[in-house]
Amino acid sequence: MLTITRLIILPLFFILPLASAQDKGLDSLYRFTLQELLDIKVSVASTDLETVVGTPAIVSRYNRTDLEKMGITTLREMFNFIPGVIIQDSLPGFASVQIRGVDETFNQKVLFLLDGVPYHQPSHSIVPMEGIPWESISHVEVIRGPGAVFYGSQASGGVFNVITRTDTGNNSVSLKIGTNELYEGSAYYNTELPNESSFAFAAEYRSEDGYTVRYEENFPGFGIVSDEVARYLERQSGILRYTKGEFSLQFQAFSDTTVGINDGFINETTLQPFITSTKGQLIHVENTWNTDNSRATIFADYNYYTFEFQIENLFAPGTHALATKDGDGKNDYRFRYGGNVSYKINQALGLALGAEQETRSTDSYRFYFLENQKTPLVTLLEKGKTDEFSAYIQFDYTYLDWRFLAGGRFTDNEVSGKKHTPRAAAVYKIDEHQSIKALYSTGFNSPNFSQTSLGPHREASSIIGNASLTAEVVKTIDLAYSYSKSNILFVANVYSLDAEDFIVRKFSDSLGTISFFNDGNFKRKGAEIDFQIASQRSKLFLNLAYQKEGNKIDLDDPAAFNTPRTTFSVGGSTDIGTVHSVGGSISYIGARHNLEAYSVVHINYTARVADLEIFAVIRNILNEDILNPDNTTQNSDLIAHGEEGVNLQIGLKIHF
Repeated sequence: MLTITRLIILPLFFILPLASAQDKGLDSLYRFTLQELLDIKVSVASTDLETVVGTPAIVSRYNRTDLEKMGITTLREMFNFIPGVIIQDSLPGFASVQIRGVDETFNQKVLFLLDGVPYHQPSHSIVPMEGIPWESISHVEVIRGPGAVFYGSQASGGVFNVITRTDTGNNSVSLKIGTNELYEGSAYYNTELPNESSFAFAAEYRSEDGYTVRYEENFPGFGIVSDEVARYLERQSGILRYTKGEFSLQFQAFSDTTVGINDGFINETTLQPFITSTKGQLIHVENTWNTDNSRATIFADYNYYTFEFQIENLFAPGTHALATKDGDGKNDYRFRYGGNVSYKINQALGLALGAEQETRSTDSYRFYFLENQKTPLVTLLEKGKTDEFSAYIQFDYTYLDWRFLAGGRFTDNEVSGKKHTPRAAAVYKIDEHQSIKALYSTGFNSPNFSQTSLGPHREASSIIGNASLTAEVVKTIDLAYSYSKSNILFVANVYSLDAEDFIVRKFSDSLGTISFFNDGNFKRKGAEIDFQIASQRSKLFLNLAYQKEGNKIDLDDPAAFNTPRTTFSVGGSTDIGTVHSVGGSISYIGARHNLEAYSVVHINYTARVADLEIFAVIRNILNEDILNPDNTTQNSDLIAHGEEGVNLQIGLKIHF
């Protein structure tokens, strides 16, 4: 557990370099503005690039290169640095996302975007947290809460947007090794072509062993069987992008394998090794036309995304099973097309509208004995397809120092029905550097195939679907103050969240199964702070989040017990001369689910000579036990372990 002393002393590690630099003179220290140093403009909440102060949403943005200097080395950790966001390990092994205490095992309550394009698996809503090459990432943007009117299903908790690099002349190759058998290679290349066109390529391979957990299982006729499960991750990914003027074509592909634990196919004390393999491809094409007063875009994308689970010792020691989709999941896809227009009616009034049609398809999902994959034991999910149409409109009006937005989104899902989700915002510009925002947003989630149609086969799965599910709705009110001047960005906000027909997992003692219900009707309140300061040589980022209902038992809000009341992140880096850089980061997660609070502390050193960087990262230097509650079945006190022990990463990067 992080002590009060540590909370006081450790941030000084990052603040002191900034303080000592002030002795060199304020003119030299602050001659660059924060916008120049951090380039903090965001696109996730609007049709145009906007400053954080002016954008009509609660948005955080962090650059990969900044966080890399602070010891953060994965996309998971980048998102985990956002106030109010927790990226935690789950028992099955994949990353589980929680935003303002809102989560679901397969991340169905967060909309994951790659360069603004939705990317998720259709039957279970898994997101490609391991699917983006590290060197290709420019920055991440996160809307906390339902977000903008432009986004539909899966945006009830928030919106994650991974923005990839478009810069030329700064190509890079990174190689990294570390304890836990870590090996990683990542590369980015972008070149300009004739006729205002360009080509970009990025690729990555990473493998690592993680923690080891001993499990015990009581098999009838065999007694107690004990073994150790070694956590493992292997992933590979690539991105290709071609642009010519306002036309762009992007292709992305990835695959990953993780080893975790399966909780409770036989009973709630059962544990088995659980190997998850996922793979996906995304093809997106769009074209934009610009005039002096308008911009129009048409787009289409195809998102293939499938998975399989291998479960060892399912019914008895040595009896292994495979849960997989037919035909390598060829029908696990999402196809989306549509368009949008933004039009400046006059100097004060703007209009944005758009529409899209999406088809979500899932292949048949079956259980086999691993040794005999010809005859299925049972069909868990039948082949299916769902169409969803959505349209939105938003008016943007400016009067003196006020900006008002009003709009809404209409969604017609052929399974879960029709929903209208309004949005409104008022932004008052106090002066050139300050604003006050009042925001109202409504998000919804159409249930996915597994939530409506999984099972019912108790002999093969402890989770079954509920065909009567309807879409959930989350309404959020935010009040925020933003300040940006010279080298400082400060955003503070309070919020109230109201969930209606929230889709929750519930365990039935009588049936011995987990199912899904629209039983979540609850309210939450919280506050968040996001602070960034930069100098010519140093940067310091600090944020915290408070959730009033965190770590409480509430029958209407079962996730509250798994939500920490307080989370805190701080990171900083400073350049020493022209060669050396040191930095570090702290992520603090408060107590929850009868688990003590913990903190993860990383320290980074980088040396750069010409186009060569050499770096070393010491991770989890406090040797904390990283323990997270299991949100897979909601019926046990099993704990999902995170990265184990103090570990080291070293590597080099070549720029060309």
